[in-house]
Amino acid sequence: MRAHLEQRTRSTPPPSPWHAWLRLRWLLGGAVALAFALGQLLETWFLGSAPSFQQMVLDVLGWGLLGGLAVWLSLTWASRQEQRYHAGLAEALHEQQALNEQLQRANSHLALLSDVNRYIAESATLDQIFGAALDFPRRLIPSRAAALVLDDGTGAVDVHSAGASADAFMQWRRALGIDRLSINDHHPRVFAAPAEIQPTVAACVVVPLYDGSATLGQIELYTTDAAPIPPDELVLLHTIGSEIAEAILSTRRRSHAERAMYELERAIADERARIARDIHDGIAQTLAFRRMRIDLWLDWLDTDRAQLRHELIENKQVLRDQISELRRAIFALRPVQFDEFGFVGGLHRYIVEFANQHGWDAHVDLHAAPPTLTPPVEAICFRVVQESLTNAAKHAHATRVDVVLDVVDDGLRIVVRDDGVGFDPEHVVGPSTHLGLRQMRERVAAARGQFTVSSQPGTGTAIHAWIPFTGTAAWSII
Repeated sequence: MRAHLEQRTRSTPPPSPWHAWLRLRWLLGGAVALAFALGQLLETWFLGSAPSFQQMVLDVLGWGLLGGLAVWLSLTWASRQEQRYHAGLAEALHEQQALNEQLQRANSHLALLSDVNRYIAESATLDQIFGAALDFPRRLIPSRAAALVLDDGTGAVDVHSAGASADAFMQWRRALGIDRLSINDHHPRVFAAPAEIQPTVAACVVVPLYDGSATLGQIELYTTDAAPIPPDELVLLHTIGSEIAEAILSTRRRSHAERAMYELERAIADERARIARDIHDGIAQTLAFRRMRIDLWLDWLDTDRAQLRHELIENKQVLRDQISELRRAIFALRPVQFDEFGFVGGLHRYIVEFANQHGWDAHVDLHAAPPTLTPPVEAICFRVVQESLTNAAKHAHATRVDVVLDVVDDGLRIVVRDDGVGFDPEHVVGPSTHLGLRQMRERVAAARGQFTVSSQPGTGTAIHAWIPFTGTAAWSII
């Protein structure tokens, strides 16, 4: 305030010499009045007869008063004009100063907002965004302590804090009534501190992190000054809160996308490794064994043609099986057309083509499946169906498969049944679990679902899986 007054004093123009004449207008008026009276007296004496004493007094007083009044009125009018001029000049200077202050304030706010946007654009992690959420609002509102509180769907979670211990924050929140996310509007609010926590904390400024559609949490600024916050600063805090909320959402999406890409690449690598292992352990081993048998067949050309004939007939069936296995591996490498037909349509096409490749009678019932599924549920569903069909092709010697998808108890139920030779589940469930069954069981368990295998020798196999729509672990089950 003192600096402001000194600035106003320096900006006021210095008094001009005209002010001295204005201060002496009474004396000047009297002198002019006396000069008028003496002039009239001299004029009467030298140009006319000598006046009487009474006439002389009247002339002196009349002309003197008239002249003095004229001078006084002229100087007074000039004084008023001078005062109005300086008053207008002072008011203009004051308005100019206020405008300059507003301009400087707006420039500082724009600079702060520019710093926020630049820092957010350069930030690559959520921790950097969280640090900005505490740093930048405190540049605008000096505070003793600050905390960033996010809502994880079940309640408030203190993510970052500075300036006080966790116990102190909990005490202040309870005293101020903000220990829970209870802000209904999307604009900053100021909570006055009760006497029990003063003078440690005088007030708390709560800035909601609102991105335009949802409130992610809030920034809490604990100040020791109870002075009201100007409206333009509250507006700027609201803008900063919105920018940080959008940055948090964008970073989360980017992190999820990167995680999903990593999991997709890992899933592709695992699938390729599995196919390579199947080819190495199956087709490659069989071909290598048959190559060695050719040397024996060459000897049998002259010694045992009957045995050679039997070997060639057996070899024909082996090659037929290996060709089917190779086709199955090639089919597994083909992309599923989910983008073109959607998940349900693409899955139906995949099942039908897989069945046609192996000569199965396929019965596919996907009519009760939900029209939309989350990516994690889609990933688990496809892997269960794919692995079940692959196991049936490898081991079941089936002629028919049934695939059913429907909704049961707020979850997706998957049933894949074949009429193959079946097996005893007790011999494959345990420490030496078959790889395909174990992977399906692990994926469903990661989504908090249920997985069962029903089979007996000679009665076929039925795979049952249930995946809940809520609580699915989004990035750990691909």
